Amino acid sequence: MAKEQGYRARSAFKLVQLNQKYNFLGNCRALIDLCAAPGGWLQVARKFMPVSSILIGVDLVSIKGLPNTICLQEDITTGKCRTALKNALNGWKADVVLHDGSPNMGAAWLQDAYTQSDLVLKSLKLATEFLVPGGTFVTKVFRSADYNSLLYIFNQLFRKVDVTKPMASRNTSAEIYVVCQGYLKPDKIDPRLLDPKHVFQEVDGEKKKTDLFSNKKQRAHRDGYEAGNYTQFKRCSVARFIEAEDPIALLTEYNQFVFDDETKAYETHKDTSQEIRMCCEDLKVLNKSDFRDLLRWRLKVRNLLKIAKEEPKEEEKSDISVKASMRDEIQELTQQLASLRSQLEQLRSN
Repeated sequence: MAKEQGYRARSAFKLVQLNQKYNFLGNCRALIDLCAAPGGWLQVARKFMPVSSILIGVDLVSIKGLPNTICLQEDITTGKCRTALKNALNGWKADVVLHDGSPNMGAAWLQDAYTQSDLVLKSLKLATEFLVPGGTFVTKVFRSADYNSLLYIFNQLFRKVDVTKPMASRNTSAEIYVVCQGYLKPDKIDPRLLDPKHVFQEVDGEKKKTDLFSNKKQRAHRDGYEAGNYTQFKRCSVARFIEAEDPIALLTEYNQFVFDDETKAYETHKDTSQEIRMCCEDLKVLNKSDFRDLLRWRLKVRNLLKIAKEEPKEEEKSDISVKASMRDEIQELTQQLASLRSQLEQLRSN
């Protein structure tokens, strides 16, 4: 499809899908694309941005020229790059800064993941210098040991931070995308927030696993994928999630719920929407609302299918009972989710 539509890289569709969801290109007057080679994201940005807007791409390697686009061959960590960007912007500030860079993968996962996180932090530092108040920063992040540390920094500098995974991104990849909107542009930024030595330091020299729905307060940690499972999702059947006595444990343990031959009845159920299917694709990028939707869907499918099978002659009476049961369970799960939110806010404040 990339070749058919003239894009230089298949990754162009990731930006297409991110923009469809968040619409940050439509009114963008100035945009900086960091680590832009070979230029697929620049092509997408030029297509969806206003004609008269400023578009700048930066990379260590040369970027083949694009119409009405400024391509800079610079190292984004240097003062020379900053000077070049200032000259290219000609007094303007950027509405959007994009970053889809990653290191040359293959040496070792832990080293590659740390290098990529460090690159994200350097890109963010550059973005803080050139973004307008209220601007948007979009970056690729690996769900590695430093993932939560990066999210903490993003939340200090932006009003809204969303984590998502475009459909164009392979499920077997550890990459996700973070869309940071509403740049706060503080008068002064604590230099420690953008210092990798401070941001990525160990927490008490160890890593601990967090139970996302636990009522107990836990210390902040930086775990992403478990050792030996960085690039593969942990999958389980949708049937197991629906039939489980403790569905919350499965939500925290697995990355994907799979519809298979044994779950045809669940997949064709009237309440199984496309949104539910997408939520099941990658549990690690879901927010509180998504989890609540999944739990409500589970209750509907679990109870209604049970009624249809076991009590066909007492439908009205059973429906009232089921609704009451669903309300009680949803209320209990909502309280647990509220506790989770309180826990995360406490961790941020610490």
